[in-house]
Amino acid sequence: MLTRLAKAVAIVVLAISAGTIANAQSVRGTIALPGQPAQLAIDAVLNRIYVAVPNFGALPYDYLTVIDGNTDKVIKNIQIPPVASAIAVDSFKSLVYVGGTYQDSEGNTQSQVVVINALTEQVIKTISVSTTPGDGILGLAVNALNGRLYVTNGSDNEVDVIRHFEVRDRIATSTEPYGIAINPFLDNIYVSLLDGNVSVISGKTNAVTNTTPFGVSDVGVATDIVTGKVFTTNFGRYPGSGTVGVLDQSGSILTTVLVGQSPFGIDVDFGTHLVFVANTQDSTVSVINGTTDAITSTLPVSARFVAVNPITEKVYAASASSAAVVTVINEK
Repeated sequence: MLTRLAKAVAIVVLAISAGTIANAQSVRGTIALPGQPAQLAIDAVLNRIYVAVPNFGALPYDYLTVIDGNTDKVIKNIQIPPVASAIAVDSFKSLVYVGGTYQDSEGNTQSQVVVINALTEQVIKTISVSTTPGDGILGLAVNALNGRLYVTNGSDNEVDVIRHFEVRDRIATSTEPYGIAINPFLDNIYVSLLDGNVSVISGKTNAVTNTTPFGVSDVGVATDIVTGKVFTTNFGRYPGSGTVGVLDQSGSILTTVLVGQSPFGIDVDFGTHLVFVANTQDSTVSVINGTTDAITSTLPVSARFVAVNPITEKVYAASASSAAVVTVINEK
């Protein structure tokens, strides 16, 4: 059986060999959900798209919606505890992590991560992260090579490291962290901070190695694991165009790209090196050529979060409007 490293390398090689810079993107269609979507993530091995769908207290549970990437149809809506906000997938362990924060029946804050077995579609574990009042869990990311789960904990201004279904380490950040992305080959964790900074954490030492000022309020972050570049969205102030910061693997700013209004979610296809940016206030998705760091197209799609499948070269955009849909975009 292939080791994790061999699997990861195989996925990268397959994506690079199949992928070329797309000439044009197009909207393929929409997928109806049981409610407005929060974050979403992709299992490229199973070709499944997982969408966190909160009920905002209307029901005693939230949903994890599972979409078949072959047909782009909903397979199942899994009932989970009311934590449907952030999401991450460990493709090699076939695990889906969904995290968020809610008030329990006694009015206490509960920030938890729910673990779902992707093969059985059953909740197998609930991990308590924090009971501190505040924004709670805002982002999740998995290092595919070692299985560690990283949690941006906005209530405690820290990144929590989960191993073997327990919080084992707590890494302090200078202010409230939001987005998080990992380059497993460098073992670097990139964290966007709401005060307009991006921090780099070494996965080997759990220490912050660099913090770079950028923009007003940094929300989304994504990394091209092949080139090492890091992209972060400056949500900025509405009205007015937002920006995407392009950083090198050490966290130093390379350039700034002007995008649409109030950019939020962001993701990268490491095969084609295309970057997709969700502009929440003008209902567009900006496409950046990650090689030249230039805008190549702008699509009329409402999106708050985006996720890319580098194998199928399809992009999934969770609506920023009241529409309970995910929009499917073809890279070419």
